[in-house]
This record gives sequence, structure tokens and C-alpha cells, in this order.
Amino acid sequence: MTLEATTHHVDGGDAAGDLPAALVLQLTLDQKVRLLTGADSWHLHGEAAVGLRPIVMSDGPAGVRGTRFDSRNPSSSLPCPVGLGATWDEQLVHDVAFALGQETRARGVDVLLAPTINIIRTPLSGRGFECFSEDPLLTTRIAVAYVRGVQEAGVGATAKHYVANDSETERRTYDARVSETVLREVYLPPFEACVVEAGVALVMAAYNSVNGAAMTANPILLRELLKAEWAFPGVVVSDWSATKTTVPSATGGLDLVMPGPHGPWGDHLLAAVRGGRVPAADVDDKVARLLHLARRVGALNGAAPDGVRHHSAPASRALVDPELLREATVRSFVLLSNPRNVLPLRRGSVQRLALIGPNAIDPQTQGGGSVRVLPVTRPGLAEALGDAMDALVSLSQGCITNAMTAAPGDGSLTDPVSGDAGVRLEVRLAGGTVVHDRPFPTTAVTWWDGLPEAVHLPGSEIVMRARYRPGTSGPHTLGAAGVGLLRVFLDGVLLGEATTLTPRDAVEALSRPPEIRIPVHLQAGQEVEIRFEHRPNARGNQGGFANMQMGITPQLDDESLLQEAVKAAAAADVAVVVVGSADGAESEGYDRDTMALSGRQEELVLRVAAANPNTVVVVNSGMPVLMPWAADVAAVIQVWFPGQAFGEALADVITGIREPGGRLPLSVPRVEADSPVLSALPVAGELSYAEGLLVGYRGYDRTGSEPHFAFGHGLGYTDWSYESFAPAADTISSGHDLPLVVTVRNAGDRAGREVVQVYLEAQDDDPARPIRLLAAFASVSAEPGERVEVRLTVPARSFARYDEARHGWAWQPGRYLLRAGRSSRDLRLSSEVVLR
Repeated sequence: MTLEATTHHVDGGDAAGDLPAALVLQLTLDQKVRLLTGADSWHLHGEAAVGLRPIVMSDGPAGVRGTRFDSRNPSSSLPCPVGLGATWDEQLVHDVAFALGQETRARGVDVLLAPTINIIRTPLSGRGFECFSEDPLLTTRIAVAYVRGVQEAGVGATAKHYVANDSETERRTYDARVSETVLREVYLPPFEACVVEAGVALVMAAYNSVNGAAMTANPILLRELLKAEWAFPGVVVSDWSATKTTVPSATGGLDLVMPGPHGPWGDHLLAAVRGGRVPAADVDDKVARLLHLARRVGALNGAAPDGVRHHSAPASRALVDPELLREATVRSFVLLSNPRNVLPLRRGSVQRLALIGPNAIDPQTQGGGSVRVLPVTRPGLAEALGDAMDALVSLSQGCITNAMTAAPGDGSLTDPVSGDAGVRLEVRLAGGTVVHDRPFPTTAVTWWDGLPEAVHLPGSEIVMRARYRPGTSGPHTLGAAGVGLLRVFLDGVLLGEATTLTPRDAVEALSRPPEIRIPVHLQAGQEVEIRFEHRPNARGNQGGFANMQMGITPQLDDESLLQEAVKAAAAADVAVVVVGSADGAESEGYDRDTMALSGRQEELVLRVAAANPNTVVVVNSGMPVLMPWAADVAAVIQVWFPGQAFGEALADVITGIREPGGRLPLSVPRVEADSPVLSALPVAGELSYAEGLLVGYRGYDRTGSEPHFAFGHGLGYTDWSYESFAPAADTISSGHDLPLVVTVRNAGDRAGREVVQVYLEAQDDDPARPIRLLAAFASVSAEPGERVEVRLTVPARSFARYDEARHGWAWQPGRYLLRAGRSSRDLRLSSEVVLR
């Protein structure tokens, strides 16, 4: 059997085309400028004079939210992008992205603000889960597949955040100081490929500056590189509220300011054009690009979207196929260790299973920030494992990690008007007039939950009411969170009042708003009424409402929870401990402080493992965590933020119905100090990329430090033998690709999947350059004993280096070593080639 790893090229098309250029001539300057700032947060302006309807945008790297949350129309929740990167499977990512594009189209959305193709520079990145990998080649291949899939459904994809937007701390203001060589070899390749190969429709200019110029007004990176050198024909859109200037951004290469209707363009841009400070031709080019986008997505004269592979699914069948998501989720799970082959567990071999851990009680399926969707409900962990194992499953929390007071999930909170599960939500104007009074399904409400615009008016107030029937007697904690004035009442009595301050980043008000906590003593079965009043002051410079949350829970004791977990583990045949990030721990808007598990989770793992040798640890985090206990447990699985199919996929993997197919798209250190880049905090407004090219595994290789789990590592349920490695030629010419064949054999007793990885080593000793870099990869499947020939291609660019003096790519003749294997530290075959 032979498997081909091929690359397809897509032509993005002419920047404007005849029709958009002709239509631009029909518009007045006022009409043109109006089109270049959004109509609101998610819509662009239409223009009847040229048959342009409003274009609709939505966040979407891990699911499409639409313009608001809608509990009646939930969204498919995909594995987070780092999980998709962990599949190392371009075709699978393409298929998932195509299905996501169909759901996007069925929701009436034209542009998906995805994918995020920044490089995971540090394991402390708060938003690292939203990226694909620490490696530029893996990021590039997965990104191209994602963009092609989305756009084949008639939706415009958006490559973001251009560029060097790799830290959340001070992300709106820092200046990334990074050399041209490092930009070209590490951070720009995914963007270049999305433009040149995938024909991406939009590129989002980031908040930060690069080498002194804001990315929304950076003529070198926007005009000269993106639009001229790469011939990008699409729209450069600002990140939300990132544009702070008029003339520099308008002449620097930005095309579209979001959100609207206010911003630095509008009348200011009109005046700049009329005053000769911005050429009218620049405005015409921006409008032509926008009309070209409209034609691509079917927003111009009622035309069908360009390049649609199949008709989009009707709304009733719009959700991504659950089986496709289940398969993708299984493929994203990385089996890090399984030394005694405890996994997989055969159905019927386990009578009692102890499911333990804070993330077993509250699994984290999504990261925080704009990536969030209101997900489809699927079976939970306990239900899925119990069904798959045909076993009695006990459930124990083990310890406390929640940063916010949890809301009960047992139906004990009810709307005081209807009596249904949930809360009552009211919006009152400053004078007390009620403009919104409806039931709401959860105790957390955000500005994109479809509330009336009145919530953003000065003096407006949101009131959340609920009746609560405690299940136990004793001390409870009542929590209320939001930015602004908070007041909490119990049975009409004011218990607490506080005014909280706006966090340093507006998105932090969404993911972890400041909270007040009030101790109360409640009696089991004795119903009380809770009233939470919130007068908001959030959303950064925009003002208005961002988020409010209410929680109530019995006061818990860590030591008691630990003891209960140990007792459950000792009584079970197998213990599955689910640890990881708490809700709000990883999010857009802020970075992590540490890689250590929060609370007493490390102690929980060790105590459970001591009580039960068959302890399987499931790590539910978007970014890697420290695992000093890994050698003390029977198996470790990294599951990332896996989306809606978490329960079903975990049951499939643990029982062996499906093999965990993931490989690490990043390196996991033993201790934080081993990470080549740890803290990414700006100093005096500057963020220095002092490590240069030595990001991720490249840095480990150069320093000689040993990662706990190497880039590319991942186990399955079978063994693989690497038998031969044959480049197409021993000598190649500069600027040419190199085809090669790696032969592998499934040496185990069950069918399996392998990711064949090829690394390239230059024969020099420049300490500033990586010892090796990923040059090609491919996924293969084989039956027991089957031999597979895997055809891969090392691209010519892998042999090149960027020459800053010549401002171009240079190939250095000489000997290069190609090595093939299972990870960056498990390389089993090698072959030498000569570049001339």
C-alpha cells in the first residue's frame, strides 16, 4: 500500500476584478467611505446602489457563534485549534472545517473570523489553545487545510492575527521587536501559505505593533509584503477596536475598520481624502477589495458564493455531523504514557470505575474569550464512560479549583415566575422602566446573549432573580460577578454591595469578571429567593455591559474532598482522574502565571495513584501543564479543550473502540525553566523575541535540555517498525522540492494509525539556528503486519534561509541530513542529501 502526501494550490483570484472595479465608479466618496467601517459589531454596511447587502461576520475558530448566543439554536463545538493541530491530519481538518463552513453559511454568516495562525511561542500563552502549533510548518499545513475547507462552503475565512500577536499581556499596546529573519522563517509562513496557496479571503491586522509600527498601520508588512509581494487580493480587517489612527492606517494598508459604526475613519477619512492626505485611489482599492469579498460570499447582486463545493446544508441540518466531531476529537487526544498497557480497557473487564477530579465534575470543553460558543449538549463523562464500560461509575470532585463560585447544575435554581429551571432576567433603564423581562437558561449572561441595546446605556441595570432549594444544610457561598456596581439580596435583604473595576483587558470581563462572595447559612429543602442587581461599566473604552455571573454552592473542604476521592479510588477497579484548567484559567485577554496545576490537583493525582495502581490521568487543558506525577500513574492522556464530543471520545479511547490518534503539536517541559520561552511579558512596552528562531522544540534541541514529552510524541495501541527511507535523489538543485519515501510496518496486533515525521538538519554549527526542523509529515493507517510506503515531499523552502541583507531567500549548498521517525526526539531512519 502507498500513501501520497500531496499539496494542492488554490488561486485567490484578482484583487478587484472587472465587476467590482466598475461598481466602485458608481459610488460617491461618501458612499465608499461608509462601507469601510462596520455597521455594528458583526455587520458591514450594504449599498443598494451597487446591489450590496450587508456582510455578516462571526467569531469562530472552534465553532460558529453567530451574531449572538441563542439557546434555541446551539452551535457545534469543535476541538480547540491546538487539538486540531494535534491530529497532524490535513484531510481531517479540511473535512471538519468544511462542515463548520456549512454550519456558518446556514446561520446566515458570510465571514468566519478564523483561523488563528499565530505560533505558540510560550506554554504560558493564555490564548495558545486557539493556535495550531509551536512549529511553522505544522501550523501552515493545518491552517491551509482549515481555510480551504471553510471557503469551499462559500464562507470567507480570516487568517489572524497578523502578526507577532503571540502574547495576551498588554496585547493591545506592546511593540514586538523581532528580526526580519525570524518573522520570515517562523511567524509569517502560515500567513503566506494561507494567502498564496489557500486564497484566504481576509487577513486580520492585530492589536500590537511590530518594530515600531502598529499592525493596523504598518506599510512594510501590509502594503509591501502582504499586498505587493504576496499579491493578496482580499480584505485587511482590523481586530476589534484596534485601529487608533486615520491617515496612517488608511495609507498603511488597512481596508476595513471593525467594529462600527464609530471609529477613526468615517468623517475623519472623508476629510483626509478631501484634504489630499489620503489618495482617493487608496479608498477605491479598499472598496474594490470589499466588493470582491462580497462577490465571493454571495453578498453582491444576489450571486451565489464563489467556489462552493456543495450546496450548504439547510438550517435544520446545519450542525456538524456528531460522528465527524467524535472522530476528530479522538484523533486530537494524545496518549502520552501507557507503560503497563493498562489502556485500552476491555468492555466488561471493569466492574467499578472511579471518575475523579474537578474537571470530571466541570469539564472544560472550550477556552475563554471570543472563541466561545453555546454548544450542543452531548453525553457527559460519567454517562459516556458508564455506557461504554458497562460498569458502575462513581463521581468524586477531589479538590477545589474554580476561580468563580459555581452554579448548581442539578435544577435547584428556578425562575421565580415560571418555575422552570434557570433564572429570570430583567433589564431596567435609569428611570426604572423595564425593557426586558424573560426567563434565561443559565446564571451567566454576556453582551452577545441578545439583550436589548439598552444594557449599554448609562444608568441601566440588569437584574437576575432565581429561587434556590438547597440540597444540604449548612454554610454556602453566594457569588456575584461583573464589572461595575453589584448588589446581592437574599429573600429581599441586601447582603452585599460593591463596585468592581474594569480589568486591564476588556475580554477579561467576559472570561473572569471580578466577583464578590458572600457566606450564607441555608437549610436543606428550604427555598430562598436570590436577587442580583448589576449596573455595568465594562467593555473597555466602549463602555456598557460585558458579563454577569451568579453562583451558589455549599462550602466545600479540600481535605474532605480528597479523602472521598481516595476512598472511591481504593474501592474501584480503575480510577480515571480528570485534572486541568478551571473555567476562565485560559482565555483571550490574559496569559497564565504558571504551568502548575491549580489547587491541590497534583496531590490528588498522587494520593489516588497510591490508592489504586490502575490510575489513568486525563489532562483537560488547552496548554501543557507540569506533570511531576506522570511516572506514578498507569497512563496519561492529553485531551486539550475537546469540544462537545469530550465524553464520547474519551469513552472510545479508554475502551479501545478507537485509538487515540494525536501527536503533540508542542513540547511539554519537565519544569518551567526548561521552556525556551516562558514569560512573554513586555518590558517598557516592548516585547523582545530574543530567542530568535529557537522556539519550542528548536530551543530544546539547541540547549540540549530534555522535554518531558517531545514535540510530535504520541502513543497508540499498536507498535510501528520504520524499515526504510529513500529520498528521490542523493543530490538536488537549490530551489527544488525533494520527494522521498518512508516505509513503515504495523508491528502490533491491531489496526492503527501513525504520523510519519521527517526532520531536516543542516550541517553547520550556527548556535542561533535550530539543529533540526520539521520538513514533512503524513498520517498513515495499516492493519496488523501491513507494510506502508509513505510518499512525502520536503519543500524547497525547508533548505533555505532568509537573507536580510539581500531581502530574499538563500540556499546554502552542502550536505543535509534527513531523519524520519515518531517525534522530534525519536528519529529512527536517516539519509544524507547534497544541495547544489
